[in-house]
Amino acid sequence: MVIRTLLALVFVFQSIFAVAGPISDTFSDSVFGVKWTDDVETVKRKFPGGKIKDNAGISVYEVKDGREVLKTRRAKKDKITFTFDAVGKLNGIGIEFPYEGIESFSSLLNKMTTYFGTYDNDDENTSEFGMNIVWPTDNHITLTLAIVPKILGGFDIIMGIGRVVPVEASKNELGF
Repeated sequence: MVIRTLLALVFVFQSIFAVAGPISDTFSDSVFGVKWTDDVETVKRKFPGGKIKDNAGISVYEVKDGREVLKTRRAKKDKITFTFDAVGKLNGIGIEFPYEGIESFSSLLNKMTTYFGTYDNDDENTSEFGMNIVWPTDNHITLTLAIVPKILGGFDIIMGIGRVVPVEASKNELGF
């Protein structure tokens, strides 16, 4: 579970050069009504019934939520995972989709390309841990699509949306 979550987090936070476009137009302020400046308690109020976890020092809030996303059916048991940066602000969201064969992944990839443009072929990554497709960073917003193996066999599809904006801090505040 920790490996799967960490892989999903890595997928969410990959970034390249910033360019304005449809990704930031859609996600620059919020996702599912949750703002990038929200802390875990605010997210819990908006999405009650989830569980807070600490994965290798990263605060994670996971909630079961089967709402349709990108005109794609999701099961009630599918999760939305909210991750928080070192100062406690939302910086990533992972949306789980059921894996029903490679066709389900291909269909979702086609929808994401239709709505958000072409992904970056240079960042397509396949390994023993799954497949990760990355779109070019759009005004500090990252978008990924990944197939991630489950611990007990099978796969999940994870759509990751992240916001990569460094928090300003002095050298003194950082201990340097």
